[in-house]
Amino acid sequence: MTLNLIGLAADRLVYLAQSQSVLAQNIANIDTPGYVSRMPVAFSDTLNGTGNLALATTNALDIPSSSGQSVGTETATVAARAPDGNAVSLESQLAAVAGTQINQQYAVNIYKTYLGMFTTALGPNP
Repeated sequence: MTLNLIGLAADRLVYLAQSQSVLAQNIANIDTPGYVSRMPVAFSDTLNGTGNLALATTNALDIPSSSGQSVGTETATVAARAPDGNAVSLESQLAAVAGTQINQQYAVNIYKTYLGMFTTALGPNP
């Protein structure tokens, strides 16, 4: 677990980038019959260590993960299904993407502010 604000903001940015990847995969599969969207686990679970899941390889030809860790996901609640069994709601996915983007900007602002405080405290470089 990260104990400093800069590390926490960096961890949050990594989590949000991986969350965007999960949401993009959901949107990419909007026409896949039987596909059920995935949702990233809460960031608090990731901080506690219960939300990180190793990337599974289901086939010997799968490319292994370079980081060994990715954001954990869970099956999203299904409100309705298309006739082909697809359960992805474009509206909810786009809303989640927008929310993640807002959270990314917030984390970047915290990071920049914290670095600004360090710069002010240390003074100008001679």
